[in-house]
Amino acid sequence: MKTVAIVSTVGGAGRTTVTAELATLLAWHGHPTLAVECDPRGLLGFHFGLRAPAPLGLCNAPGWNEAGQRSDDGVLFVPWGEPGDVVAQALMAERMQREPHWLRGLLAQVDLPANAVVLIDSAPWPSPHARQAIAAADLVLMLAPPLPQACATLPALHAALRDTGVAVACAVTRLQPARQLHTDISVLLRATLGGDLLPYEVHEDAAVPEAFARGESFCRSTPYSQAAHDLQGLASWVSGWSILASSGKSGPASVQGMRDMPASQASGAEPDRATP
Repeated sequence: MKTVAIVSTVGGAGRTTVTAELATLLAWHGHPTLAVECDPRGLLGFHFGLRAPAPLGLCNAPGWNEAGQRSDDGVLFVPWGEPGDVVAQALMAERMQREPHWLRGLLAQVDLPANAVVLIDSAPWPSPHARQAIAAADLVLMLAPPLPQACATLPALHAALRDTGVAVACAVTRLQPARQLHTDISVLLRATLGGDLLPYEVHEDAAVPEAFARGESFCRSTPYSQAAHDLQGLASWVSGWSILASSGKSGPASVQGMRDMPASQASGAEPDRATP
């Protein structure tokens, strides 16, 4: 199995939405998929139909059997769980600082097939939660909303990731092309990140929070929207990356080599494959 950490340096980048949608889309691509929440906000389960925060999860369940749940689309997911009071949260943060590979060790206990993909939704970087997700990842997918704050903070994360040797890719999210600022920032990110910036820009769509409120998959409820198309392209790219990585061709070079590859060619899917 291959593990993808979804990270950003600012809030509101769409980490949880992208994690949930990619998990569903990758399952449609035929990958056994596990979505793991490493974020004490506890929002991931709502994307999969939960109506209340899950009391048990990654932070407090005695084992995977007690923490794991399955969505209506067949996606396995593990919520964060009830974070507890301030003392309990501080102890959890201290543990993550003391055991930098805590999450990686937990994922090593999961018995999933070779073509499985694990997606980790993390809190904004820098944080103990984001560091745990990055330490467990084969690929770090950075999300960059077209905001000045993202431009100011993303280079530090990018440099830190390059030092680790992990495969890195970045996607612009919540894009509104009609706004000149968004267009200018997209160009700046391209110049800053070079080949690590993927061509799949996820557009802003009012139907995304509406689907979240209903506990539905956005790509299933609004399959022909621009944002759904963007996410399908991103999922196809991740699928293709995981296939290459499983065949021993993983690494930063392969990420850049696949950057401009058509989504259908990257994943091996038919170009005009309809959304289920």
